[in-house]
Amino acid sequence: MKIKAMLTGVLFLISSSNVVAQQSTAFSAAADEWLNGPEISSLEAMRVLAKAGDVSAQLLLGQIDRDTPPGGFSTYLANLDPAERSELLRSDVDQGTKNWLLNLTDPDFEQMGKAIFGYRLSRDRMGDAVAIQKQNEFAAAEYIVWETMMGGRFDMVNAMPVDNGGLSNAGFLQWISAYVSGSNKALTMNRLLKDTSSDKIAGLLTVKRLSRVLGFNRHFSDEINQFITILKGQGYDLPEDSNLVKLNADFSEIAEIDLALSLVTRSCDKCAGDSIDYECVIQSLEIVGGYNTLMTIRTPVENAISAEAFLKSDRALAIFENILNSRSNYYPRPIRSTCVADFLAQNKH
Repeated sequence: MKIKAMLTGVLFLISSSNVVAQQSTAFSAAADEWLNGPEISSLEAMRVLAKAGDVSAQLLLGQIDRDTPPGGFSTYLANLDPAERSELLRSDVDQGTKNWLLNLTDPDFEQMGKAIFGYRLSRDRMGDAVAIQKQNEFAAAEYIVWETMMGGRFDMVNAMPVDNGGLSNAGFLQWISAYVSGSNKALTMNRLLKDTSSDKIAGLLTVKRLSRVLGFNRHFSDEINQFITILKGQGYDLPEDSNLVKLNADFSEIAEIDLALSLVTRSCDKCAGDSIDYECVIQSLEIVGGYNTLMTIRTPVENAISAEAFLKSDRALAIFENILNSRSNYYPRPIRSTCVADFLAQNKH
């Protein structure tokens, strides 16, 4: 089967000839403020830097303007009128404002800007992923492949070009390859907890998506199926005898490695109380739409801010909580979690 052969035949094709933006001290300070401080003043500082020719600032503002999660889940940006938003995030041209990614002042970065701007526009998913991978935008490139597989388009991943700039070396693909090629197929929570890979949750969910194709369903323990049910945002379907205490502890332990998942546990940890709210993580994932949504919360531009720095920041947590708050308006089920209820009550507009 081609999909199995692709997963077990991981290639190591690393590109080393890409141009990478050299960051100024002023940009680093503005980026750190955007990550962990006031949004308004930091974006204003980056606007000044971008207009002065700072490529890192141009890349970051261009993607915040282009991409929904960093921009659209910002209360501040969402409340700006189009003219104010354009003035803050876009470049000035005679015929009107233009996204910085398509108007970078340094021509050496033109292909990078086009790749970052265009990776969601075409129907050639693997072509988009390869193009952005070759610009050292690894998190976005791997996300495209992961999202494609989770959508069931294994044919597109099979069509990944051989000359893929190292994309087939994606961490979650390596995790799947090791699992598929290994002799031990049993997937248990104990095995997952002992696994030190930061890509194990993305890999696990992909294997679950592939399980019918590859006949792996019988290898999933009841406990790990419950864990996956929560990850899919379907915690309301857990059996009544589920051990919520153990599941909550498992999530906390895995979140120490999985930075996307840590956004949920960090939010729940902010809820002070005499007892632990075992429903907080479960219902938070229900409301936002599961781990798939967490994967969309990633650095706007790796050439400006690393994936790890972004996910550990206050900005990533704020984006998650903005999503939680906004999607709660469409959540049809009763709120079981005291922490979630308190959070939503404090953030009602």
